[in-house]
Amino acid sequence: MSAPILSLRGINKSFGPVHVLRNVDFDAHAGKVTALVGDNGAGKSTLIKCIAGIYIPEQGEFSFEGKKVTIGGPRDATALGIEIVYQDLALCDNLDIVHNMFLGREEKSAMTLDESKMESMAKKTLESLSVRTVKSIRQKVESLSGGQRQTVAIARAVLWNSKV
Repeated sequence: MSAPILSLRGINKSFGPVHVLRNVDFDAHAGKVTALVGDNGAGKSTLIKCIAGIYIPEQGEFSFEGKKVTIGGPRDATALGIEIVYQDLALCDNLDIVHNMFLGREEKSAMTLDESKMESMAKKTLESLSVRTVKSIRQKVESLSGGQRQTVAIARAVLWNSKV
C-alpha cells in the first residue's frame, strides 16, 4: 500500500480535565475511503476538527504528503487541500447554492463579487457530480431537501480540488 496522504501520530486533545483524544494515530490514503467509527463521545468529531484546524491538539504530529506540517487553523488545512463535509453540513439557509459553495472564498472582479464566474464554477462542479435534482443553483438552501443539502456540501468540497 502507498504512503498515506495524511498521517497523524500521537494526537492528544483535552477540554479542561476531560481527555477526548489520547495518543490517536490516523492515516488517510489518496483515493481510498476511510471510515471513522466509534461510540457517541468517542472523539470522532474532535479528531476531524483537529484535522480541519478548528481545534488545535496539545500533542502530536501531522504529516501531509510525507512532510511534517502544522495545522494552526482552518486556513492552514484548506491550503493543504483538506476539506471537511460536516455532519451538520455547515450551510447557510438564507444563502443560495452558489454563495454557500463560495462562502469565505468568493471570486472577486475589481471591487465586486464575480457572480458569473462563481455561478459557472458552481454549475460545472454540480454537473461533474451528475447532480440533476437541483432546479436552480440560485435557489436558497432553505428550500432544499436533506439530500440536496448534502449534495451542496459535498460539491463545495469538490469545488476546491481537495486532496483529503
